[in-house]
Parts: sequence; structure tokens; C-alpha cells
Amino acid sequence: MTDSDTPSAAAPTGLRPFEPAVMREDLPAIDAHIGPSPEDFIVDEVPLYAHSGAGEHVYVRVEKRGYTTPAMVRAVTRAAGVDERDVGYAGLKDKHAVTRQWLSLPGKAKPPSEWQLPEGISVVEHTRHANKLRTGHLLGNRFRITLVTPDAGALASAAGVADALRASGLYNYFGGQRFGRHGEGLGQALAWLREGAKLHGLPRFLTKLYPSVIQAEVFNRYFSARRALGMGRLIAGEVVRLDNAGAMFSIEDVEKETPRLLSSDIHLTGPIFGPKARPTFHEAAALELSIIEDLGITADLREKLARVAPGTRRDLMAPITDLRLDWSAVNRLQLEFSLPSGSYATEVIRQFTRGSFLIEDGDRGSNA
Repeated sequence: MTDSDTPSAAAPTGLRPFEPAVMREDLPAIDAHIGPSPEDFIVDEVPLYAHSGAGEHVYVRVEKRGYTTPAMVRAVTRAAGVDERDVGYAGLKDKHAVTRQWLSLPGKAKPPSEWQLPEGISVVEHTRHANKLRTGHLLGNRFRITLVTPDAGALASAAGVADALRASGLYNYFGGQRFGRHGEGLGQALAWLREGAKLHGLPRFLTKLYPSVIQAEVFNRYFSARRALGMGRLIAGEVVRLDNAGAMFSIEDVEKETPRLLSSDIHLTGPIFGPKARPTFHEAAALELSIIEDLGITADLREKLARVAPGTRRDLMAPITDLRLDWSAVNRLQLEFSLPSGSYATEVIRQFTRGSFLIEDGDRGSNA
């Protein structure tokens, strides 16, 4: 933990989001950046469940290039003749990329074979299923990202970081793009909350984005504060998740449960705060509350946010699987890896390049 990785107190409305340190500052960085073409950032969504082939909802796998997910959804709704609110999708994908993701549409939609879609959007395949897709209904994403580098030794230099990621996983921070260009989304979201968190007249996209931005900032600050206490130890009252399961419980006996943490039988979690998030107690509860209050989120504001942000828990560490690095051409280093739902590929890239956390003009990024 460095001084730059310690959350500050009493943050004003217009603050920039907290910028976490990389995992291994002791290892060399590579001089590289994501290539300029959409084909340099390819994302394939991995569904949470198999599609049955029958049911009242049409499931369509769509490839987009140069579109945000909301813009792609609007194009699909026009082509399919349905309302935007009737379309479901599991998560957002980056605009400046080639991405493939599933949508669900009501059975009354026109057949995909009849759709007239703009250039840059196409149907890969379609089927049917019983339920509407909801946010989070995905297992994860598979990425293929090409970095441009002048360094002929970049592949060798990246080996140490790659080995560290394979061994321990990724610090599961929300990536900088969650907060918008220059991080301005955080100030906008806090202003919206302090003005009453009103939904009337707010675009549908922002009704989801603003609460998630605030929750993400709290999580990132909590994670770094928790790291400062040591990731190899437990604190009283914190919530942990059982390995290979969604079941969670609160730590009552730190000494008894510590061996399970060290053997990866249980995993540390942080707050996506809200009324449905499993509550913490004792030391962990005090830590979470201090982070929330440092952002000026009073009990009254928490109550307003709770109406639109139910909350959950999020693992502090994310497994990164099938990580491979190799040259794809001269000065082009290709990375392939999979991340679970909600984890950020740009945070993987940042471990190698030490690039900016926030998305600035000309940058790009995508979450899983």
C-alpha cells in the first residue's frame, strides 16, 4: 500500500475518483498502449446459463463495432419493433471495440432475419429462452486485446506481472471508465443524489449509472482501506464468500476462520452498499461506514439511494483464467484472458503498463 493508495477523507462533490495503486509496483512496467482499431479490443460474453431453445423470449447474440451498448440496443429495438424497456442485456460493453453480447426481446419482436440494422451491428445467432435477461446474467467475458509497443523486450518484461496475476488473481477494483471521461461521472452522480435522487425525467441509462458510480467509488475506497489492514488476515464482522459457492457469512471468530482464508476456502468481499447487501458488524461495519461518510453520504442520502440501488457484495479478488501473451505482429503484443462478470479488462492492462486509471480523451476501456 502506498500513500497514493490511501483513500482521503471528506471528499467534495466535484472530486476525482480515488485512483488505486497497481498490484505489483516492484515489477517492471512495459511501454505499451491498447491499439487504435476496434479490432484491437475484442470481447466475447460468456452466458451465465445455457439457452433452452424454447420460451417466450427471443435471445439474440449481437456483434457491434463502434457503438455503445445503449446505442446498439436502440438500433435493435427499432429494427425489431419493440420498446427499449422490453429488451434485456447482462452488461455494458465498450464503444471503441468489437464486442459480442446477448440480448433478450419479447416474443412479439420481428424475426431477426427481417431486421434492418446499421453498419457496425449484426446478428451472430439467435435462439429462445424462458426468462428476460437481467443485469449480471453472465458468467464472464473472454478478451483478446492487442497492445502496441516499441519495446522488443516487452513480452519478456511482462512475464513477472503475468505470473503474479495467474497466481493470485486480479485486484477487483471498478475500472476508471465506470466514472466517465476524466472521472466527471462521480461528481455528477453525487450531485444527483444530493438533489434528491429523482428518477423522473432522467434517461433510463442514467437511472442505473448514477447509483452504480457511487457504489463503485465506495467499493474502491473500501478495498484499499481493507488492503492496508492486510489481505492475509480477517477482521471481525466482515462478510466472506465460500469458495465455489455464492453462500456468505460474517466472521465471528477471526482466529478460527483465518486458516480457511489462507487456504482459499473463503474469499474476502467488499460492499456494493444498499439494503440487500449482507451487513457487516464490528470492525468491518465501522470501516465501511467511515468510507461512506467520508464521501458525505449521510443516513438521509443512503435512504434515498436505497430506493434505486438494492446492493450486494463483491469479491475483492477476481480470478483471471487462461491468460496468454504473445506477439501477433511486429510491435503488437496480444493478451488473451477471461474475467468473471463485473471485472475490468482495463485493470488487467494497467497492471502491465501502469497507465492512467481514469479514462482521458483518446483513451478507451471495457468491463466484463
